[in-house]
Amino acid sequence: MDLELGDRGYLVCGGSRGLGLAVASVLIAEGANVLLTARSKDALTSAADRLGERASWVAGDLSDPTSVDVVVQRTTEQFEDGLAGVLINHGGPRTGTALELTDAQWLEAFSQILGGPLRLIRGLEPELSEGASLLFVTSSSVRAPLPSLDASNVLRPGVAALAKSLAIELGPRVRVNTIAPGRIGTERSRFLDEERAGAARIRYEDQRAKMEALIPLGRYGDPAEFGRVAAFLLSPAASYISGAAIQVDGGYVRALP
Repeated sequence: MDLELGDRGYLVCGGSRGLGLAVASVLIAEGANVLLTARSKDALTSAADRLGERASWVAGDLSDPTSVDVVVQRTTEQFEDGLAGVLINHGGPRTGTALELTDAQWLEAFSQILGGPLRLIRGLEPELSEGASLLFVTSSSVRAPLPSLDASNVLRPGVAALAKSLAIELGPRVRVNTIAPGRIGTERSRFLDEERAGAARIRYEDQRAKMEALIPLGRYGDPAEFGRVAAFLLSPAASYISGAAIQVDGGYVRALP
């Protein structure tokens, strides 16, 4: 399938590693130009070098309003002919239960998951081309709460609701969707499994095997598998998909819509 991405411009948040890098890789392989943003300049430089001449970068932290403004300005300058889409993605929030997290930590999570992305979209909305696509990376916590990840359990469903609202407000010019990864083989997944293994006093390998047993496809996903679905949703090939919440989780979430 031709995703019709030739020379289109995309901003990929959290693009220096993990899921963001996987999506950027597919976009570029399909002919798009991608501006990566993340907090670490070193990681961004390394990612852009790997991706080649169609990749560039700007350092930015979605939880910092001033930093978001810098990303908006750079994106506007880079894609003068219009922006074809944005992957709204960031690192996972702090672990902890609802009552363990402090007020400051809750505010930090809000800025990261909702506040920063809202400011970014507000700034970039005038630059979005006709038929552009916004895609929020959420989590399986939107459908089923995850242990010791209450900031995600509470705020990610808010992102799903925001995407539904934006799909109405920005349509028909712009499409808005969410994509919910399950257990994908990233640094974040390994961190969570190591933390849970430590709490349960079992080996990391045993913790991972326990999680894989809960997935109908019997394994963690590869980031590239996630990247292909996300790139499709960002592309003109998905021109009649808006307001949708797509799961890429190997069947992990069993709840009906």
